[in-house]
Amino acid sequence: MFDAETLRSCLLVGCAVFLSATIFLCLMRAALGPRFSDRIIAANIIGTKIILLIAVLSLIVGEGYLADICLIYAVISFLSVVVLARSVIEKKEGAEE
Repeated sequence: MFDAETLRSCLLVGCAVFLSATIFLCLMRAALGPRFSDRIIAANIIGTKIILLIAVLSLIVGEGYLADICLIYAVISFLSVVVLARSVIEKKEGAEE
């Protein structure tokens, strides 16, 4: 039988592998998306999944400072999506005039 720590580390590694695979799929969606809004949403999902991956890696490694990096990355990811969405809105408003 496995002990609790071995099961925990296997679960965390499996979660990290799953997140990595879904990040790759979202990256493909960002590259192949037919509309620019699809690409923005895919970039937002990639940012969120990377935040989760860093959090899982902080649990695997056992280092608390990685949680601070998650928070910083979350703010940067949020601001980048807002800037991209703002540029799309301004581009559409400029095309209508």
